[in-house]
Amino acid sequence: MISVAEELIDLITAAIYYLRIGKAVAPIEIPEDLPENEIRQLITYVNRFLVEFSAFSEALDQMAQGELNTRAVAGKMVVVQSLKTLHSNLRHLTWKTQQVASGDLEQKVDFMGDFSAAFNSMTQQLKDSREQLLKLNAQLEDRNRFIRETFGRYTSDDIVQVLLDMPEGLKLGGEKRELTILMTDLRGFTAMVERLEPTAVVALLNHYLSAMIEIIQENGGTIDEIIGDAILVLFGAPVPMPDAARRGVRCTLQMQQAMQAVNRQNALMGWPEIAMGIGLHTGEAVVGNLGSTKRSKYGVVGQTVNLTARVESYTIGGQILVSPSLLEAAGPGLILGDEIKVEAKGMREPLNCRELLGHEDFPELGLAVQEQQFVTLAAPVNCYFVRLVGKHLESQKHPAILTGLASGQALMVSASPLARHSNIIVRLEEEPGQETLELYAKVIRLLEEPDQGCVLHFTSVSPAMQKHLDRLMGK
Repeated sequence: MISVAEELIDLITAAIYYLRIGKAVAPIEIPEDLPENEIRQLITYVNRFLVEFSAFSEALDQMAQGELNTRAVAGKMVVVQSLKTLHSNLRHLTWKTQQVASGDLEQKVDFMGDFSAAFNSMTQQLKDSREQLLKLNAQLEDRNRFIRETFGRYTSDDIVQVLLDMPEGLKLGGEKRELTILMTDLRGFTAMVERLEPTAVVALLNHYLSAMIEIIQENGGTIDEIIGDAILVLFGAPVPMPDAARRGVRCTLQMQQAMQAVNRQNALMGWPEIAMGIGLHTGEAVVGNLGSTKRSKYGVVGQTVNLTARVESYTIGGQILVSPSLLEAAGPGLILGDEIKVEAKGMREPLNCRELLGHEDFPELGLAVQEQQFVTLAAPVNCYFVRLVGKHLESQKHPAILTGLASGQALMVSASPLARHSNIIVRLEEEPGQETLELYAKVIRLLEEPDQGCVLHFTSVSPAMQKHLDRLMGK
C-alpha cells in the first residue's frame, strides 16, 4: 500500500512534468495532518509556482492572439517580472510599428536584444527602399515627360497618353469604332515644290502645318498621319467622343478660316499663296496598333478612310466637302452649299456630298462664297490640256480655247468632253525659246450646249502663266 508521502511525491512529479511541457495544472491539495516537513514545504513552493504559471500561461495565450491589454499578474517571482517586462516591450513595439506603418521610418528600438537589431535593420531597409522608389519615380516622370515632348511632335498627345497609361497600350491589335475622319490636302503643292528652293518648301510647309495642328489639337482631334502636305485626323479615337462629328465640323471651319493668316505670312516671306481642300466623313473603321513587335504605329484602316480620301479629292482650294453620314452625325445647324456627287470604287451609287459653309452655332466661322465675275477675252486663247489620272498624266493632248478669265478660274471650250471634277494640266501653245506657260486645274462646272465648255478652278499656276493671265485680264 502506497503511503501518503509517496502519493504526494507522485503528484509533485506529475505537476513538474506538466510545467515542463507548458501545461498549467491545479495546485496540489495538502492534507491537513501532513506535518511541517520538507514535503509540505516543497508542495507549498510548487503550488505557488503553479498559481503564478497559470496566470502567466493565460497572459501568453492572450498576447499570442494579439490582445496586449492582459490582466495584471500579481506576485514577486522573477517569471512575473519577466512577463511584465515582455508585456511592456510588446506594447511599445506595437506603437513603434504603427509609426513605421504611417511612414515614419526614423523609428528605432533599444530593447529585446537581437530583436531590436532586426527591427532597426528592417526600418533602415524600408527607408532606403523608399528613397530608391522616390528616385525611380522621379526618373519615370522625367522619362514620361521626355516621351510626351518628343513623340508628341510626331503623333497625337492622346496616343502617347494611351501608350503611357494603359498596360495594353503597346499590344498589337485593334477594334471597330465609329469615327469622324478629316483629311486635308494642299492644291497644286506638288507642282509648287518644283519651283521653290528646298529650304523655302520646308519653311512654308512647317508654317502651314503649325497653324493647322494647333487648331486640330484645340478641337480634340488625333493626328494619325502627316504625309507631305496632307493631314489625316481622327475624332473619336483613341479617346471616344460622343460629339466627334460636331468637333470635326468646327475644326474644318477654323482651319479654312486660318488659311487667310497663313497666306498673309506667306506674302510677307515672298512665298506663294496656298489653298487647302478638306474632306470630312463619318463611319466605322478599325483603329489600333498596326505593325510588328519591332515597329508599330497607332493607325486606322477600312473603307471609311478610303471614302474620306475620295471625298477630299473632289474639293477645290478653300472648300470643305462633307458626306451624308457626317451630315446625319453632326445634327442640325449646318450651313450647306452645293451638292456634289462623289463616286468611289465599290459603290453602286455616288455619295451626295455637300459643301460646308458654316454652322449656326459658330457664326464667326462662316466661309464667304463669292460669285466670280468672268472677263470675256477679246480673242480666245489657244491652248491644250492633258488629263491627270491619279498622279499620272495621259499622253494625249486635247486642243482647247480659253474664252473668259476670273480670279483663279477660267472658261474653257474643247471638242473633247471633260467630266466634272476632272483634274487637268492646261498649257498654252509654245513658241520657240518661250518658257512653258501652264496651270493645274479642276473642272468644277460644265456649261450647257452648244459650247460644250466648262469652268476651271486653278489649283496651281506657274509664275510665268500668272503674269500672262494678268495681262490678258488687263491687270
